[in-house]
Parts: sequence; structure tokens; C-alpha cells
Amino acid sequence: MAEKKTDNGPTIEDLQAQIETLKIALEDAHAAAAEAGIDLASEAEAVRERMQEGLEDIRSQIDAHPVPSALLAFGLGFLIGRLLTR
Repeated sequence: MAEKKTDNGPTIEDLQAQIETLKIALEDAHAAAAEAGIDLASEAEAVRERMQEGLEDIRSQIDAHPVPSALLAFGLGFLIGRLLTR
């Protein structure tokens, strides 16, 4: 005769243990995401500061040498225009 299986799946205790494990994993993931967000924000601020410093350097060079800066800008614009029309 055929035998019947008596396996009813996981018990309530097993499911509760899995839920607790998932809660802990979710809390850890939440903490890691918050920390990564803080790190990302500080990196973005550092990049913004470096770009600002670079722009200030460019402005000072343009103020110190206005004619060569204008000629360079004109030349680059002309070259880019020629490359884009081809």
C-alpha cells in the first residue's frame, strides 16, 4: 500500500525564528544604507568644493590674461563647431 507523508512543513517556531532573522537582517541593511548615504553626501560635497576651487582658478587666469583667454575660447568653439558639422 502507499504510505502517507506526515511532513506538514515548518512549525510556528521555525517561522518565528525566520521572521526574527529577517528583522535583524533588515535592520542591518537599513543601517548600512544610512551610512552609505552619509558617505555619498560627504563625497559629493568634496567634489563640489574641488570644482568650485577649479572654477576660481580658471576665473583668476581669465582675469589675469583676458585676450589670450578669449582667443582660446574662440578657437575651441570654432574647432568644436567644425567637428559637429561633419
